[in-house]
Amino acid sequence: TVALLEALLLFSFRYPTLSPIPKPVLQHLHVLFVRNTIQVMPACARYDDTLTYTLKPGSCVFSNTEYSNEYSINSLGVRDDEAALDKPETVVLGDSIAMGWGVEQHEAFPKVYERITGSRTLNAGISSYGTARELMLLERIDRSALKHLIIQYHENDFAENKQFASGEWRTLSREQYQATVQKHAEMQRYFPGKHTINMLVLLRNAVVGASATGANSAAASRSWEEEAEIFLQVLSLSPVELAAYDITVIALETEFIDAAKDLASRSSLQPILGLRFIDAGFLYDIPGAFYMLDDHPTASGQAAMARTISDTRRTFSRN
Repeated sequence: TVALLEALLLFSFRYPTLSPIPKPVLQHLHVLFVRNTIQVMPACARYDDTLTYTLKPGSCVFSNTEYSNEYSINSLGVRDDEAALDKPETVVLGDSIAMGWGVEQHEAFPKVYERITGSRTLNAGISSYGTARELMLLERIDRSALKHLIIQYHENDFAENKQFASGEWRTLSREQYQATVQKHAEMQRYFPGKHTINMLVLLRNAVVGASATGANSAAASRSWEEEAEIFLQVLSLSPVELAAYDITVIALETEFIDAAKDLASRSSLQPILGLRFIDAGFLYDIPGAFYMLDDHPTASGQAAMARTISDTRRTFSRN
């Protein structure tokens, strides 16, 4: 039975469209237990004593079940060419979505946006960065010609942002980062029965989680209003003065955008005045905009984000 289940899971990860396993279960297994992660790959990432890591200058290949992409990384440690570091007019901050996880370099939305608008654009997205580290990275960027700042937000930015806003955020030590790299490498190793064991662990956790009701689960929850408030606090605490720039915030979470837009409209903080918000949740309604196993946009999803940002910028300029 175990052998048959293991064979079914191996087949499902290789041919997800043909799998009888429900898509949410298969996707969850893939993200938790199978997927490779670029920020802990020695070939693609390096330790940084302020930011914990950046991408590693040079080139590398980052692959998962549904894609394999080459990365060209400049001296800053971001996925763009060296020329893009010289007086960019637009800088895109963000995490793996902005970086272009799962797509080729020219297919990431910052580069598509650059081609549409003609604005010299630096893609400064780095996988798993929260808004706090993104703004710390901005300190290292040539801002002499900077006019437009695009911040791509994701709900997994919350923990880092909350720690930063409360003054509790600390970078990992080199030893802690190396231990994370080693743990990830061990998780990537395959052994017979690995996927079956992981599925049983997932099922057990689901049962335990379903029984964890009441005060404990309530304490673990958070509101979109809190998430938006923390985000705006991080902007107000930015190590770079933001008031001089035209700032656009884009996110896949409609609830976050609505809450942040409402709070920003009532804020008196100078860096927050005039923020533009783009709800990219419409991507979930576009067939093929996301990978089946991975939770990242495909090239078509990235292009749709770029077009939306460009259209919003043109509308704002006319008004």
